[in-house]
Amino acid sequence: MKKIIFDTDLGGDCDDVGALAVLLNLAKAGKAEVLCVTYCIGNPWGAYLTRDMLDARGFANVPLGVLKEPEFMGEPFYERYSRAYCEAFDVAKTESEDAVRVLRRTLAENGGVRDITLIAIGPLRNIANLLASAPDDISSLSGKELVAQNVCLFATMLGRFDIADYTEWNVKMDIPSARATVAQMPAPTLFCPFECGSHVLTGANNETQPEDHHVRFTYLKFSEGKSFLRQSWDPITVYAAIECDNSLYTWRETHVSINEAGNCIEDGTAGMYVLTQKATDEEITATLDALMI
Repeated sequence: MKKIIFDTDLGGDCDDVGALAVLLNLAKAGKAEVLCVTYCIGNPWGAYLTRDMLDARGFANVPLGVLKEPEFMGEPFYERYSRAYCEAFDVAKTESEDAVRVLRRTLAENGGVRDITLIAIGPLRNIANLLASAPDDISSLSGKELVAQNVCLFATMLGRFDIADYTEWNVKMDIPSARATVAQMPAPTLFCPFECGSHVLTGANNETQPEDHHVRFTYLKFSEGKSFLRQSWDPITVYAAIECDNSLYTWRETHVSINEAGNCIEDGTAGMYVLTQKATDEEITATLDALMI
């Protein structure tokens, strides 16, 4: 069973909801232990929905930390489906602790055993803030030291490697945080790039779920009532990070830096990995759809 810290920007794109469903279903299957979840953008509605989803699926004990920067991606665009769900089903507006404090506490409580997988599927604001954090009342170690002692893998939905000079969304939203995180991360890094998820459409199984089902509602709302399907960047990242030994993907070893424009540059051959598809789209779709209900 893998210990998981999960960082999400749930609220802008519905595949974050699908990814959280995948994570929680893998946890229920005994494949993962969710240590904490953190929310990395300023719009509060996604945090309320995340807390509701954790509670409804039996993970009420999982701490949720939020970015305390309301100006960062706080616009109505980033509540496209989360606010609609919360208002339709009277979701509580629960206040949560600061994300970096939750991350530092979770890592400190692990006791220096390097067995945590840190998964990030949004802009890397929380992760960069964690790495830059100083010793405090939680731990005498810096954030980077806590990560180095406790994280065995950092898996991130970040970048694009099949087209040169392309600034992928999660990088584009906060280039300084992406650059700092990739440069300073003391754990092996797995990139799940744009090209892995852009052509895999998942979510079809949720058409038969009840109206208040989180994935069903949010996917349909995101598409303005047109479809239950969405590209699968974030669900693939979660699946590949937890099910490392699988028949769907392989890891290509490389080394990556991010330039000032936000482009991922491969500048070496060791220490980092890029996820590479080896199964058919149909096989991947079937596997993910079974985990997204």
